[in-house]
Amino acid sequence: MLVVLNLILYYFWYLPGVSNLHSANEQLGSSLARNLAFESTAPLHSMDRAAISNLLNRFAEEPGVISATVSSDEQGGIQLTSRLKRQAENKGRDFQFPVHFGEALLGYATVQLSDIDLRQWQSQAITSWLLFNIFSAATLAAFIFYRTQRYEKHWQHISSLIEVEMPDLHSQLTGTSEHQLLQLMRLLNDPLSQQTQLMKHLRNDTNSEDTERLLEQIELVSNEGTYNDIALVSIQCQNWEDLIRTYPANKLQTQWSEYESLMIRVSELYSGILLPDGFTLVFGLNDDPEFAFNAVCAARVLQIAVERLARSAQKLSPVFGIAVSAGPAFVSKTYKHGIPLPLITGDAETWLAQIKALQPLGQVLMAEPILQYEKVNQQVEASILRDVTLRDGHRLEVWELDFMKHNDDLLIRQAETLIDTSGL
Repeated sequence: MLVVLNLILYYFWYLPGVSNLHSANEQLGSSLARNLAFESTAPLHSMDRAAISNLLNRFAEEPGVISATVSSDEQGGIQLTSRLKRQAENKGRDFQFPVHFGEALLGYATVQLSDIDLRQWQSQAITSWLLFNIFSAATLAAFIFYRTQRYEKHWQHISSLIEVEMPDLHSQLTGTSEHQLLQLMRLLNDPLSQQTQLMKHLRNDTNSEDTERLLEQIELVSNEGTYNDIALVSIQCQNWEDLIRTYPANKLQTQWSEYESLMIRVSELYSGILLPDGFTLVFGLNDDPEFAFNAVCAARVLQIAVERLARSAQKLSPVFGIAVSAGPAFVSKTYKHGIPLPLITGDAETWLAQIKALQPLGQVLMAEPILQYEKVNQQVEASILRDVTLRDGHRLEVWELDFMKHNDDLLIRQAETLIDTSGL
Protein backbone atom coordinates (compact mmCIF):
# COMPACT_ATOMS: atom_id res chain seq x y z
CA MET A 1 0.00 0.00 0.00
CA LEU A 2 2.87 2.35 0.82
CA VAL A 3 4.51 1.69 -2.56
CA VAL A 4 1.23 2.30 -4.40
CA LEU A 5 0.64 5.49 -2.43
CA ASN A 6 4.14 6.73 -3.31
CA LEU A 7 3.51 6.06 -7.00
CA ILE A 8 0.22 7.95 -6.80
CA LEU A 9 1.92 10.92 -5.10
CA TYR A 10 4.68 10.94 -7.73
CA TYR A 11 2.45 10.76 -10.80
CA PHE A 12 -0.56 12.74 -9.60
CA TRP A 13 1.03 15.34 -7.28
CA TYR A 14 4.78 15.80 -7.81
CA LEU A 15 4.95 15.67 -11.63
CA PRO A 16 1.89 17.94 -12.13
CA GLY A 17 3.30 20.40 -9.54
CA VAL A 18 6.69 20.60 -11.29
CA SER A 19 4.99 20.97 -14.66
CA ASN A 20 2.76 23.81 -13.41
CA LEU A 21 5.72 25.71 -11.91
CA HIS A 22 7.72 25.34 -15.13
CA SER A 23 4.75 26.60 -17.12
CA ALA A 24 4.30 29.57 -14.76
CA ASN A 25 8.01 30.50 -15.09
CA GLU A 26 7.77 30.25 -18.87
CA GLN A 27 4.75 32.55 -18.99
CA LEU A 28 6.29 35.08 -16.55
CA GLY A 29 9.66 35.19 -18.36
CA SER A 30 8.07 35.56 -21.78
CA SER A 31 5.71 38.28 -20.54
CA LEU A 32 8.53 40.30 -18.88
CA ALA A 33 10.77 40.03 -21.97
CA ARG A 34 7.90 41.15 -24.21
CA ASN A 35 7.06 44.15 -21.96
CA LEU A 36 10.74 45.15 -21.74
CA ALA A 37 11.04 45.06 -25.55
CA PHE A 38 7.90 47.16 -25.97
CA GLU A 39 8.92 49.83 -23.42
CA SER A 40 12.53 50.05 -24.62
CA THR A 41 11.62 50.61 -28.28
CA ALA A 42 11.52 54.46 -28.14
CA PRO A 43 14.62 54.93 -25.92
CA LEU A 44 16.61 52.48 -28.02
CA HIS A 45 15.58 54.20 -31.27
CA SER A 46 16.72 57.56 -29.87
CA MET A 47 19.77 56.00 -28.18
CA ASP A 48 18.67 57.43 -24.82
CA ARG A 49 20.98 55.50 -22.49
CA ALA A 50 19.62 57.09 -19.31
CA ALA A 51 16.03 56.13 -20.09
CA ILE A 52 17.09 52.59 -21.00
CA SER A 53 19.12 52.27 -17.80
CA ASN A 54 16.19 53.42 -15.63
CA LEU A 55 13.92 51.03 -17.47
CA LEU A 56 16.27 48.09 -16.92
CA ASN A 57 16.67 48.83 -13.21
CA ARG A 58 12.90 49.04 -12.82
CA PHE A 59 12.43 45.63 -14.45
CA ALA A 60 15.24 44.20 -12.32
CA GLU A 61 13.18 45.03 -9.22
CA GLU A 62 10.45 42.59 -10.29
CA PRO A 63 10.26 39.42 -8.11
CA GLY A 64 12.30 36.59 -9.56
CA VAL A 65 14.21 38.72 -12.07
CA ILE A 66 18.00 38.42 -11.77
CA SER A 67 18.92 40.92 -14.47
CA ALA A 68 17.56 42.71 -17.53
CA THR A 69 19.51 43.56 -20.70
CA VAL A 70 18.84 45.63 -23.82
CA SER A 71 21.26 45.33 -26.75
CA SER A 72 21.41 47.03 -30.20
CA ASP A 73 22.54 45.28 -33.40
CA GLU A 74 23.24 48.50 -35.29
CA GLN A 75 26.75 49.74 -36.08
CA GLY A 76 28.11 51.31 -32.91
CA GLY A 77 25.10 50.04 -31.00
CA ILE A 78 24.75 49.82 -27.25
CA GLN A 79 24.31 47.01 -24.70
CA LEU A 80 23.02 47.98 -21.29
CA THR A 81 22.41 45.66 -18.28
CA SER A 82 20.64 46.30 -15.02
CA ARG A 83 22.16 45.91 -11.57
CA LEU A 84 22.67 42.21 -10.68
CA LYS A 85 20.96 40.65 -7.71
CA ARG A 86 22.79 38.22 -5.44
CA GLN A 87 21.97 34.95 -7.18
CA ALA A 88 25.37 33.29 -7.14
CA GLU A 89 23.86 29.86 -6.52
CA ASN A 90 21.46 30.16 -9.44
CA LYS A 91 22.18 31.36 -12.95
CA GLY A 92 18.48 31.33 -13.85
CA ARG A 93 17.09 31.22 -17.36
CA ASP A 94 17.17 33.80 -20.14
CA PHE A 95 14.07 34.98 -22.00
CA GLN A 96 14.70 37.10 -25.12
CA PHE A 97 12.36 39.16 -27.29
CA PRO A 98 13.23 41.30 -30.39
CA VAL A 99 12.82 45.09 -30.33
CA HIS A 100 11.25 46.42 -33.55
CA PHE A 101 10.62 49.95 -34.70
CA GLY A 102 8.27 49.65 -37.65
CA GLU A 103 9.87 47.05 -39.91
CA ALA A 104 13.39 47.67 -38.58
CA LEU A 105 15.00 45.39 -35.97
CA LEU A 106 16.65 47.61 -33.39
CA GLY A 107 17.91 44.94 -31.02
CA TYR A 108 16.87 42.49 -28.33
CA ALA A 109 15.47 42.70 -24.82
CA THR A 110 16.61 39.91 -22.47
CA VAL A 111 15.29 39.03 -19.02
CA GLN A 112 17.16 36.55 -16.80
CA LEU A 113 14.58 34.90 -14.56
CA SER A 114 15.41 32.94 -11.43
CA ASP A 115 14.01 29.40 -10.91
CA ILE A 116 14.63 29.54 -7.16
CA ASP A 117 10.90 29.12 -6.42
CA LEU A 118 10.78 25.91 -8.43
CA ARG A 119 13.85 24.48 -6.73
CA GLN A 120 12.53 25.44 -3.29
CA TRP A 121 9.20 23.77 -4.01
CA GLN A 122 10.99 20.64 -5.22
CA SER A 123 13.15 20.61 -2.09
CA GLN A 124 10.12 21.03 0.18
CA ALA A 125 8.24 18.32 -1.73
CA ILE A 126 11.11 15.85 -1.36
CA THR A 127 11.45 16.71 2.34
CA SER A 128 7.71 16.20 2.83
CA TRP A 129 7.89 12.89 0.94
CA LEU A 130 10.75 11.67 3.11
CA LEU A 131 8.96 12.68 6.31
CA PHE A 132 5.75 11.00 5.12
CA ASN A 133 7.56 7.75 4.34
CA ILE A 134 9.51 7.80 7.60
CA PHE A 135 6.32 8.40 9.58
CA SER A 136 4.46 5.71 7.59
CA ALA A 137 7.28 3.18 8.01
CA ALA A 138 7.47 3.93 11.75
CA THR A 139 3.69 3.54 12.09
CA LEU A 140 3.76 0.29 10.13
CA ALA A 141 6.64 -1.04 12.21
CA ALA A 142 4.79 -0.15 15.43
CA PHE A 143 1.64 -1.84 14.13
CA ILE A 144 3.55 -4.99 13.14
CA PHE A 145 5.32 -5.06 16.49
CA TYR A 146 2.03 -4.67 18.37
CA ARG A 147 0.33 -7.39 16.30
CA THR A 148 3.33 -9.69 16.66
CA GLN A 149 3.41 -9.29 20.43
CA ARG A 150 -0.33 -9.88 20.66
CA TYR A 151 -0.06 -12.90 18.37
CA GLU A 152 2.85 -14.32 20.39
CA LYS A 153 0.89 -13.86 23.60
CA HIS A 154 -2.12 -15.74 22.23
CA TRP A 155 0.06 -18.44 20.70
CA GLN A 156 1.91 -19.01 23.97
CA HIS A 157 -1.43 -19.57 25.66
CA ILE A 158 -2.49 -22.06 22.96
CA SER A 159 0.93 -23.72 23.02
CA SER A 160 0.77 -24.22 26.78
CA LEU A 161 -2.67 -25.83 26.45
CA ILE A 162 -1.39 -28.16 23.72
CA GLU A 163 1.61 -29.06 25.87
CA VAL A 164 -0.64 -30.01 28.78
CA GLU A 165 -3.41 -31.77 26.87
CA MET A 166 -1.43 -33.28 23.96
CA PRO A 167 2.27 -33.54 24.85
CA ASP A 168 3.03 -35.90 21.95
CA LEU A 169 1.63 -33.41 19.48
CA HIS A 170 3.43 -30.50 21.17
CA SER A 171 6.79 -32.28 20.85
CA GLN A 172 6.41 -32.27 17.05
CA LEU A 173 6.03 -28.47 16.87
CA THR A 174 9.30 -26.65 16.15
CA GLY A 175 10.44 -23.29 14.81
CA THR A 176 8.72 -19.95 15.01
CA SER A 177 5.14 -19.55 16.13
CA GLU A 178 4.02 -19.23 12.50
CA HIS A 179 5.78 -22.49 11.59
CA GLN A 180 4.34 -24.19 14.66
CA LEU A 181 0.83 -23.08 13.71
CA LEU A 182 1.25 -24.47 10.18
CA GLN A 183 2.60 -27.72 11.59
CA LEU A 184 -0.30 -27.92 14.03
CA MET A 185 -2.89 -27.47 11.25
CA ARG A 186 -1.15 -30.09 9.12
CA LEU A 187 -1.02 -32.57 11.99
CA LEU A 188 -4.66 -31.99 12.90
CA ASN A 189 -5.69 -32.56 9.30
CA ASP A 190 -3.66 -35.75 9.05
CA PRO A 191 -6.07 -38.72 9.21
CA LEU A 192 -3.67 -40.82 11.31
CA SER A 193 -3.36 -38.05 13.86
CA GLN A 194 -7.13 -37.61 13.88
CA GLN A 195 -7.53 -41.31 14.53
CA THR A 196 -5.09 -41.11 17.44
CA GLN A 197 -6.94 -38.21 19.01
CA LEU A 198 -10.31 -39.87 18.50
CA MET A 199 -9.14 -43.16 20.03
CA LYS A 200 -7.80 -41.25 23.02
CA HIS A 201 -11.17 -39.52 23.32
CA LEU A 202 -13.11 -42.77 23.09
CA ARG A 203 -10.64 -44.45 25.52
CA ASN A 204 -11.17 -47.93 24.12
CA ASP A 205 -9.57 -50.29 21.61
CA THR A 206 -11.60 -49.18 18.61
CA ASN A 207 -9.98 -50.52 15.44
CA SER A 208 -8.62 -48.14 12.82
CA GLU A 209 -11.36 -48.83 10.20
CA ASP A 210 -14.12 -47.99 12.68
CA THR A 211 -12.25 -44.87 13.77
CA GLU A 212 -11.80 -43.83 10.16
CA ARG A 213 -15.51 -44.42 9.55
CA LEU A 214 -16.37 -42.06 12.41
CA LEU A 215 -13.90 -39.46 11.19
CA GLU A 216 -15.42 -39.46 7.70
CA GLN A 217 -18.72 -38.24 9.10
CA ILE A 218 -17.32 -35.05 10.68
CA GLU A 219 -18.88 -31.90 9.21
CA LEU A 220 -20.60 -33.96 6.50
CA VAL A 221 -24.05 -32.63 7.27
CA SER A 222 -24.95 -29.07 8.25
CA ASN A 223 -26.40 -28.40 11.66
CA GLU A 224 -29.70 -27.32 10.09
CA GLY A 225 -30.02 -30.49 7.99
CA THR A 226 -31.02 -30.78 4.33
CA TYR A 227 -33.88 -32.34 2.37
CA ASN A 228 -32.66 -33.97 -0.83
CA ASP A 229 -32.63 -37.17 -2.88
CA ILE A 230 -30.28 -39.93 -1.74
CA ALA A 231 -29.68 -43.64 -2.29
CA LEU A 232 -29.21 -46.24 0.45
CA VAL A 233 -27.53 -49.65 0.33
CA SER A 234 -27.79 -52.00 3.32
CA ILE A 235 -26.51 -55.51 3.93
CA GLN A 236 -28.10 -57.69 6.58
CA CYS A 237 -26.90 -61.01 7.97
CA GLN A 238 -29.60 -63.71 7.80
CA ASN A 239 -27.85 -66.52 9.69
CA TRP A 240 -26.76 -64.68 12.83
CA GLU A 241 -27.89 -67.42 15.28
CA ASP A 242 -25.92 -70.09 13.41
CA LEU A 243 -22.79 -67.92 13.50
CA ILE A 244 -23.11 -67.39 17.25
CA ARG A 245 -23.19 -71.16 17.80
CA THR A 246 -20.21 -71.74 15.48
CA TYR A 247 -17.69 -69.05 16.46
CA PRO A 248 -16.44 -67.69 19.79
CA ALA A 249 -17.23 -64.06 20.52
CA ASN A 250 -13.76 -62.69 19.73
CA LYS A 251 -13.56 -64.57 16.43
CA LEU A 252 -17.03 -63.42 15.44
CA GLN A 253 -16.13 -59.82 16.31
CA THR A 254 -13.01 -60.01 14.12
CA GLN A 255 -15.01 -61.44 11.24
CA TRP A 256 -17.63 -58.74 11.63
CA SER A 257 -14.96 -56.03 11.58
CA GLU A 258 -13.61 -57.48 8.32
CA TYR A 259 -17.00 -57.16 6.64
CA GLU A 260 -17.34 -53.63 7.96
CA SER A 261 -13.93 -52.87 6.48
CA LEU A 262 -15.22 -54.18 3.15
CA MET A 263 -18.17 -51.78 3.41
CA ILE A 264 -15.80 -48.88 4.07
CA ARG A 265 -13.71 -49.74 1.00
CA VAL A 266 -16.77 -49.98 -1.22
CA SER A 267 -18.04 -46.65 0.09
CA GLU A 268 -14.70 -45.01 -0.74
CA LEU A 269 -14.79 -46.54 -4.23
CA TYR A 270 -18.23 -45.09 -5.08
CA SER A 271 -18.25 -41.88 -3.03
CA GLY A 272 -20.59 -43.23 -0.40
CA ILE A 273 -20.66 -42.75 3.35
CA LEU A 274 -21.02 -45.48 5.96
CA LEU A 275 -23.80 -44.69 8.43
CA PRO A 276 -23.44 -45.21 12.19
CA ASP A 277 -25.04 -48.68 12.10
CA GLY A 278 -21.95 -49.91 10.24
CA PHE A 279 -23.83 -51.79 7.48
CA THR A 280 -25.69 -49.09 5.57
CA LEU A 281 -24.17 -46.90 2.88
CA VAL A 282 -25.66 -43.57 1.80
CA PHE A 283 -24.96 -41.94 -1.58
CA GLY A 284 -25.76 -38.41 -2.72
CA LEU A 285 -24.61 -36.36 0.26
CA ASN A 286 -21.85 -34.86 -1.90
CA ASP A 287 -24.26 -33.75 -4.68
CA ASP A 288 -23.05 -36.47 -7.09
CA PRO A 289 -25.55 -36.58 -10.03
CA GLU A 290 -24.91 -40.34 -10.48
CA PHE A 291 -25.49 -41.28 -6.85
CA ALA A 292 -28.30 -43.76 -7.67
CA PHE A 293 -26.17 -45.62 -10.23
CA ASN A 294 -23.23 -45.63 -7.82
CA ALA A 295 -25.45 -47.18 -5.15
CA VAL A 296 -26.48 -50.03 -7.48
CA CYS A 297 -22.84 -50.62 -8.50
CA ALA A 298 -21.81 -50.70 -4.83
CA ALA A 299 -24.57 -53.20 -4.07
CA ARG A 300 -23.47 -55.44 -6.95
CA VAL A 301 -19.80 -55.29 -5.85
CA LEU A 302 -20.82 -56.22 -2.30
CA GLN A 303 -22.91 -59.13 -3.59
CA ILE A 304 -20.03 -60.49 -5.67
CA ALA A 305 -17.53 -60.04 -2.82
CA VAL A 306 -19.77 -61.72 -0.24
CA GLU A 307 -20.40 -64.69 -2.57
CA ARG A 308 -16.68 -65.15 -3.18
CA LEU A 309 -15.89 -64.97 0.53
CA ALA A 310 -18.59 -67.54 1.23
CA ARG A 311 -17.12 -69.93 -1.38
CA SER A 312 -13.58 -69.61 0.05
CA ALA A 313 -14.60 -69.96 3.72
CA GLN A 314 -13.65 -73.23 5.44
CA LYS A 315 -16.33 -72.87 8.09
CA LEU A 316 -19.76 -71.33 8.16
CA SER A 317 -19.74 -67.81 6.72
CA PRO A 318 -22.31 -65.02 7.05
CA VAL A 319 -25.14 -65.04 4.53
CA PHE A 320 -26.16 -61.52 3.59
CA GLY A 321 -29.12 -60.02 1.86
CA ILE A 322 -28.66 -56.62 0.21
CA ALA A 323 -31.36 -53.94 0.04
CA VAL A 324 -31.25 -50.84 -2.15
CA SER A 325 -33.56 -47.81 -2.21
CA ALA A 326 -33.49 -44.25 -3.44
CA GLY A 327 -35.70 -41.25 -2.92
CA PRO A 328 -36.23 -38.09 -0.88
CA ALA A 329 -34.97 -38.00 2.68
CA PHE A 330 -34.13 -35.54 5.43
CA VAL A 331 -30.45 -35.69 6.32
CA SER A 332 -29.65 -34.34 9.77
CA LYS A 333 -27.08 -34.89 12.52
CA THR A 334 -26.85 -37.19 15.44
CA TYR A 335 -23.91 -37.50 17.81
CA LYS A 336 -21.89 -40.52 18.87
CA HIS A 337 -18.95 -40.06 21.25
CA GLY A 338 -19.30 -36.33 20.65
CA ILE A 339 -18.77 -36.74 16.91
CA PRO A 340 -21.42 -35.58 14.39
CA LEU A 341 -22.81 -38.45 12.30
CA PRO A 342 -25.51 -38.33 9.59
CA LEU A 343 -29.03 -39.47 10.40
CA ILE A 344 -31.36 -40.40 7.52
CA THR A 345 -35.16 -40.22 7.73
CA GLY A 346 -37.79 -40.09 5.00
CA ASP A 347 -39.09 -42.12 2.07
CA ALA A 348 -35.73 -43.60 1.09
CA GLU A 349 -35.21 -44.98 4.60
CA THR A 350 -38.83 -46.23 4.86
CA TRP A 351 -38.58 -48.11 1.57
CA LEU A 352 -35.24 -49.60 2.61
CA ALA A 353 -36.79 -50.88 5.84
CA GLN A 354 -39.62 -52.53 3.85
CA ILE A 355 -37.13 -54.37 1.63
CA LYS A 356 -35.01 -55.47 4.61
CA ALA A 357 -38.17 -56.90 6.21
CA LEU A 358 -38.39 -59.35 3.27
CA GLN A 359 -35.10 -60.84 4.53
CA PRO A 360 -33.36 -61.23 1.15
CA LEU A 361 -30.97 -64.18 1.09
CA GLY A 362 -27.99 -63.79 -1.23
CA GLN A 363 -30.02 -61.32 -3.31
CA VAL A 364 -29.95 -57.62 -4.18
CA LEU A 365 -33.48 -56.30 -3.82
CA MET A 366 -34.28 -52.80 -5.02
CA ALA A 367 -37.15 -50.41 -4.41
CA GLU A 368 -38.79 -49.48 -7.71
CA PRO A 369 -38.12 -45.67 -7.44
CA ILE A 370 -34.39 -46.26 -8.01
CA LEU A 371 -35.19 -47.67 -11.47
CA GLN A 372 -36.66 -44.31 -12.44
CA TYR A 373 -33.15 -42.82 -12.66
CA GLU A 374 -32.14 -42.88 -16.31
CA LYS A 375 -28.68 -44.40 -16.03
CA VAL A 376 -29.88 -47.10 -13.61
CA ASN A 377 -32.74 -47.99 -15.94
CA GLN A 378 -30.36 -48.30 -18.90
CA GLN A 379 -27.63 -50.30 -17.18
CA VAL A 380 -29.54 -52.65 -14.86
CA GLU A 381 -31.15 -55.97 -15.74
CA ALA A 382 -33.75 -56.70 -13.04
CA SER A 383 -36.94 -58.69 -12.55
CA ILE A 384 -39.90 -57.80 -10.40
CA LEU A 385 -40.18 -59.85 -7.23
CA ARG A 386 -43.34 -58.67 -5.52
CA ASP A 387 -45.48 -55.73 -4.45
CA VAL A 388 -45.42 -54.46 -0.90
CA THR A 389 -48.28 -52.50 0.64
CA LEU A 390 -46.95 -49.63 2.73
CA ARG A 391 -48.47 -48.31 5.92
CA ASP A 392 -50.08 -45.39 4.13
CA GLY A 393 -51.80 -47.72 1.63
CA HIS A 394 -49.44 -47.05 -1.27
CA ARG A 395 -47.84 -49.95 -3.10
CA LEU A 396 -44.09 -50.42 -3.52
CA GLU A 397 -42.66 -52.65 -6.22
CA VAL A 398 -39.61 -54.68 -5.18
CA TRP A 399 -37.21 -55.73 -7.93
CA GLU A 400 -34.35 -58.22 -7.85
CA LEU A 401 -31.04 -57.26 -9.48
CA ASP A 402 -29.93 -59.92 -11.97
CA PHE A 403 -26.79 -58.30 -13.41
CA MET A 404 -25.40 -55.09 -14.89
CA LYS A 405 -25.76 -55.00 -18.66
CA HIS A 406 -22.49 -53.34 -19.72
CA ASN A 407 -20.05 -53.30 -16.82
CA ASP A 408 -20.71 -56.44 -14.81
CA ASP A 409 -17.21 -57.77 -15.65
CA LEU A 410 -15.67 -54.56 -14.31
CA LEU A 411 -17.64 -54.87 -11.06
CA ILE A 412 -16.47 -58.49 -10.67
CA ARG A 413 -12.84 -57.39 -11.02
CA GLN A 414 -13.40 -54.58 -8.52
CA ALA A 415 -14.85 -57.01 -5.98
CA GLU A 416 -11.91 -59.39 -6.42
CA THR A 417 -9.42 -56.55 -6.07
CA LEU A 418 -11.07 -55.30 -2.89
CA ILE A 419 -10.89 -58.77 -1.34
CA ASP A 420 -7.29 -59.35 -2.39
CA THR A 421 -6.04 -55.98 -1.13
CA SER A 422 -7.94 -56.08 2.16
CA GLY A 423 -6.66 -59.50 3.21
CA LEU A 424 -10.15 -60.93 3.79
